[in-house]
Amino acid sequence: MIRLATRYDIPRLLEIVEAYAFENPIKVLGKQENHDPVYVEQLLFSIIKGKGFIYIDKGLRGAIIAVKQQNVWCPKVKELHELLWWVEPEYRNGTLGGRLWKAFDEVGTEMLNRGDVDLIVTSVSSNGPWVDYTKRDYEAVSASFVKE
Repeated sequence: MIRLATRYDIPRLLEIVEAYAFENPIKVLGKQENHDPVYVEQLLFSIIKGKGFIYIDKGLRGAIIAVKQQNVWCPKVKELHELLWWVEPEYRNGTLGGRLWKAFDEVGTEMLNRGDVDLIVTSVSSNGPWVDYTKRDYEAVSASFVKE
């Protein structure tokens, strides 16, 4: 079962965020000295309280985190960004990841239809599976490259 996270899930969400950072292809994110659990806890709490949303599964094996923010250049434009999509490695060959993303997409589409946001942003990580979001009504608009 997929459900919205609550403040009581924050300790587990902190573990998920840290695991995500260590597995992220951007090496500097995996350095322990760059982690700030207090900051992340405050961010997660603000997202749960309305700055976005977090879906988790009943077994706390995965999560998807989304945040609502204004566009950097056009502050009247409201965007919903997928920040993190994580499934524990031993559950990645199942349906959990897809169910989490489906919850993100359904809520994001509802927000889009209500006018709460003007656009939804999701992404593909270079170390994750390829997902063709164009089959889900998303348009490819950019690619990111990192130099460390």
